Amino acid sequence: MSVKRARSTHTRAKLLRAAAEVFDRDGFSGSSLTAVCARADVSKGALYCHFRSKEALGVAIIEEQSLLWHRLRDEQMALQPSPMQALIAMSFEFVRMLESDLTVRVSAKLLREAVFFDVAAAAQVVGWIAVVRELLSLAQQRGEVKAEVNVRHAAEQIVAELLGLQFVAQALSGGTDLRLRLQRVWRASSGCLVTTSVYETLRFE
Repeated sequence: MSVKRARSTHTRAKLLRAAAEVFDRDGFSGSSLTAVCARADVSKGALYCHFRSKEALGVAIIEEQSLLWHRLRDEQMALQPSPMQALIAMSFEFVRMLESDLTVRVSAKLLREAVFFDVAAAAQVVGWIAVVRELLSLAQQRGEVKAEVNVRHAAEQIVAELLGLQFVAQALSGGTDLRLRLQRVWRASSGCLVTTSVYETLRFE
């Protein structure tokens, strides 16, 4: 990689990190490109070389997380012998990252903003459903998920529950009880999806 290209890549990464920090602190609507540039210690001109607007910065942060669920799937499938357990563990790892990873947290917040919903939410949700459906299909092939379960409908329902949980937890507790809410949902919903013998082995944590 040339020195010029390396410098450009470094500047872009600095801007994305600074934007995430400013959006997290001030909210998207309350943030300014001036604040982002100050945080990143770059000029407005340098910012415009990479991003044409504050909205473009937001979309880039969201797109940085586009493969997150695929990475989580691969990590948990390497750790868990059961595809259904991998799916449950993946959802809890995502919640942990919402709490500890700045970019994941800000990306989730941005998706709830009206300005990004039409632009970025559909692609993200479709990607999440595809990952969940893949794991459910594998679990069904292995006899974990009941044969009568429609995995496409179940995948859409699970993603809807995860998204709804984030909204409810944020509204009612500032997101502090999201893990507890996720445990309750999995205990209730997985009983309808998996066989009795598999349900008794699942860990909801």
